[in-house]
Amino acid sequence: MSQALDYRALFEALPNLNLVLSADRDFIMLAASDARLRATNARREDCIGRSIFEVFGKNPAANQEFGSGVLRASLERVLRTRAPDRMATTRYDIPRPAAAGGGFEERYWRVVNVPVLDVHGEVRYILHQAEDVTEQVMARPGPPAPLAFADERLRAALLASGSGTFNWYPDDGSFQFDGALRDLLGLADSQAAGTLDLLIEQVHPSDRPSVRRAFADGEQGQDVAVEFRLRNDPDQWLACRAKVFFDAEGRAAHVAGACTDVSALKRAEEALRVSENTLRQLNDQLEGRVAAAIADRSRAEDALRQTQKMEAIGQLTGGIAHDFNNLLTGIIGSVDLARRRHHAGSVDLDRYLDAAMNSAARAAALTQRLLAFSRQQALELKPVDLNALVVSLEDLLHRTTGEDIRVEAQLTAGLPFVCMDRNQLESAIINLVINARDAMPDGGTVTLATGEAEVRASDQPGMAGLKAGDYVTLTISDTGIGMSPDVLAKAFDPFFTTKPVGQGTGLGLSMVYGYIKQSKGYIELHSEPGAGTSVRLYLPRFHGEPAPVESTADEALTAGAGETVLVVEDQSEVRALMVELLGELGYSTLEAGDAKEALPLLERHPRIDLLLTDVGLPGMNGRQLAEVARQQRPGLKILFATGYAENAAAEDFLGRGMAIITKPFAIDALAAKVRGMLQG
Repeated sequence: MSQALDYRALFEALPNLNLVLSADRDFIMLAASDARLRATNARREDCIGRSIFEVFGKNPAANQEFGSGVLRASLERVLRTRAPDRMATTRYDIPRPAAAGGGFEERYWRVVNVPVLDVHGEVRYILHQAEDVTEQVMARPGPPAPLAFADERLRAALLASGSGTFNWYPDDGSFQFDGALRDLLGLADSQAAGTLDLLIEQVHPSDRPSVRRAFADGEQGQDVAVEFRLRNDPDQWLACRAKVFFDAEGRAAHVAGACTDVSALKRAEEALRVSENTLRQLNDQLEGRVAAAIADRSRAEDALRQTQKMEAIGQLTGGIAHDFNNLLTGIIGSVDLARRRHHAGSVDLDRYLDAAMNSAARAAALTQRLLAFSRQQALELKPVDLNALVVSLEDLLHRTTGEDIRVEAQLTAGLPFVCMDRNQLESAIINLVINARDAMPDGGTVTLATGEAEVRASDQPGMAGLKAGDYVTLTISDTGIGMSPDVLAKAFDPFFTTKPVGQGTGLGLSMVYGYIKQSKGYIELHSEPGAGTSVRLYLPRFHGEPAPVESTADEALTAGAGETVLVVEDQSEVRALMVELLGELGYSTLEAGDAKEALPLLERHPRIDLLLTDVGLPGMNGRQLAEVARQQRPGLKILFATGYAENAAAEDFLGRGMAIITKPFAIDALAAKVRGMLQG
């Protein structure tokens, strides 16, 4: 006897807690099982027809909330790959009924998102199956392990290092390739995802066993490190490095890594071995042949060093990608939520906008650290009284270090002024004192000592890049745990840190190093395990009479008085924002996208009080435009805006009546800068 299937009864009988979601970026809840509603303390009428991200909001009492971000990433993977996606065990707190006291319950879930395809193979629905594993997670000894998830699509320029990235999920075996790795392996664009076997198929047969062993170790929680040749080109070598991330149950849930082309390194190593053998064979032969062999060896070593530099670039870009993806997640997520709330008629958007602004400010700070490390930031070098600066920071340093740490200043009287950027020098001192504080978990003493030093030509071999002459020194020493020789050798490397994950970017010392070197100074680092650390800064003296200290009184209003400002910016969105801002402040504005559009405006308009131009314009750059503008209008005041410009860091970049502001800048900062220039 045939019987019609009762699909609703089947849906309710399934053991998992089930939802049916729409196959779009809103992920609307179309159906929910009774078991799911009971488990999440939700009512059907409050859920159906609304986005899953609106129904299950963030616990405001939680310090960190990864659940919604991980869920969205999984659902979007299902839309993109049309394949089931299993999430790592994830914390997602559930509102507690008012009758039970309200608030949120700490809950952990194991989730798989399954696509339901139509006859054309397109995703029609997504079946969201969840299992409450709170009891298993909470039963483990100690507190639940912190959950950390990374955005799988790293938006970083790894192509510069000949690298491509991948993500592997051992639970379901899925393996995802980025475009750069597909190019390295010779895969088609359609092969963006697959399994580990797809990668191994591209490996030379002789190297496949070692690759399988390495990834088997990764599945057991060990970081992956293996080198292999490609099947289609045995002369091409790739070095694979990957980091294992664990779920709340301590299992390997996500392996993220990169493959880098190290063919040049292999060729260099082989050439070096051949060169060494040749030298041994030619030991008793003609001097000319020995010299030729030495030259070959030198070329091989140069190639090896160049390849090692490329590997360092890969490490740097990987660290940047990790940090920026975290920051972009905060920005994009906050803006997306604000837009959704705005469309829903909500006027309480401040917390989302504040979160986006905070993430953007942190991204700007990270960019400044990178510019400091690369020695390409725009510095405002002025005479600075080092003793007075240290004294002014004492209260702040005391508050920063805490009660268990004593901060002492040993200042040498009568020191000459130093030629530095005051803000950057303050930041360097604070960074070094914070490092000293972290090296003394049980308390101790931080000493800031000033003095003078004469550097002679004979000192130069050990102080690369430092010119002979007189310098003012600042030594910051601590009584902390010190550093081993291995750690000391890497202390200035970007993104190297001995602190736990989440407690430091590894850019502090590299930023100080870059800033001091760019200022034509020098930094020495001495440390021994158990004997503390000492950092000595050699700061260039200021030659000449220091200008009078500028008044800090807020005497000038930032509003304009009808002056005309010509804004030259090739990014239309940025240009529109600056023009709108200046207009609201009472300025008359002209705008141009590049120098070609700006020059006719300079010729045609009788009054232009200020030229506000980006440095990195296409064609004629901002500095060249300023030179041409000064030929037509000798007294024209010029304000440069730059996010990165190599020449902007040079000492002779700014002329009389010129100033620079670094992107991204706050609205108040731009308004004050423009007003200050126009007032002379």
